[in-house]
Amino acid sequence: MPISYQEALQIIQTQIQPLHVNQTLPLLKAINRISSSDVYAKFALPKHPMSLKEGYGIAFEPSTLTYTLLNPPYPTPIPLGYGVRLSTGESIPEGADTIIAEEDVLFEHNECIKIPLHVSQSQHIKKEGEDIAKGELLLKKYERISAQKITALAAQGITKVQAVQKPMVSILSIGSQLASGEIHNSNAMSLAARVVELGGNVGEIVICEEDDAQILKTLQTLVTKADCVITTGALSRHDAMRRLLETQTLIPLFHQVRITPAKPSALTLFENTPILHLPGLPLGCMLGFEMLGVPLLRHLQHRPCIIPNFITCINQKRLTCKDNSMSAIPGYSDGRHFVCAPYYEAGRLNILSQCNGYTLSEGKESIEEGEEISFFYFTHPPVS
Repeated sequence: MPISYQEALQIIQTQIQPLHVNQTLPLLKAINRISSSDVYAKFALPKHPMSLKEGYGIAFEPSTLTYTLLNPPYPTPIPLGYGVRLSTGESIPEGADTIIAEEDVLFEHNECIKIPLHVSQSQHIKKEGEDIAKGELLLKKYERISAQKITALAAQGITKVQAVQKPMVSILSIGSQLASGEIHNSNAMSLAARVVELGGNVGEIVICEEDDAQILKTLQTLVTKADCVITTGALSRHDAMRRLLETQTLIPLFHQVRITPAKPSALTLFENTPILHLPGLPLGCMLGFEMLGVPLLRHLQHRPCIIPNFITCINQKRLTCKDNSMSAIPGYSDGRHFVCAPYYEAGRLNILSQCNGYTLSEGKESIEEGEEISFFYFTHPPVS
């Protein structure tokens, strides 16, 4: 009995074990990787109160507009009615509690400055620990390591972090025409490219004749070196991969999912390694990977949400879909509007080169012009 798309996603989350092999990486090698441990701040930043402006630090006295400037070494604390010259980012000496920006000083003469009437005490001061508090959580376990996260890590003098090892994915393409060289293996190269884009490593890419014993022998070899295997093709009614699924030679997690155009698709375990089985038709294969392979890779990498981020935009042209399944419809979005691809049957080859993502639709026969849809970028945020 076919299961729903949501049930397939739940099986991925509950029946597949995420990776537990970690590695230590220099910060720049860790960009876009997944952290495998919490990282906390060892000290506060700034370590001392700091000036946010080029100008003067004064010991503020409410009734005083003229302040005498001191030269180093400064007395401790700075007396009321006195001030010192400070640069942006410079530590503020004890006693000075207000910064007057250079451009706000009314005049400077004979080591004295006159300040405006409306000055707020403590203005333009960054307090100790205001950027980063001691013990603050800088990077969560299983969080993506971004350039923004590296800012805080580098400011703490951290040069290396622990990251989840990239999943190793091998690909098995099944078909006599592929094995004979009659057609080129574009599916495998497309899948491999997506694995790399999604933060994985590509292991072996193997072409196999449509023979039960040969397929099984090849899988036995691949699962010893990979965290995940993807097969393409041989899933039709009388095909070899279909027979292996039906005889339960591989442990079935699901077989037959109500998704379009990526059917039939299946997920099995072989020697505890997940194997995602996708159809051989090009568009069906690639959209099947987006719907099932992307969540599987995200789960292996401990991503908290296995579904990628999406945006909401407006459909520009009426399109048809199947109401008895979850339909993936490729197209292009400029961030506000969505235009579907001119064709999206499973056998189409190059249509995705004209698209930057897809929308999902379930329980309806069409999406009308002007209707709001959810759009999933293939790469989010999109690469320019």
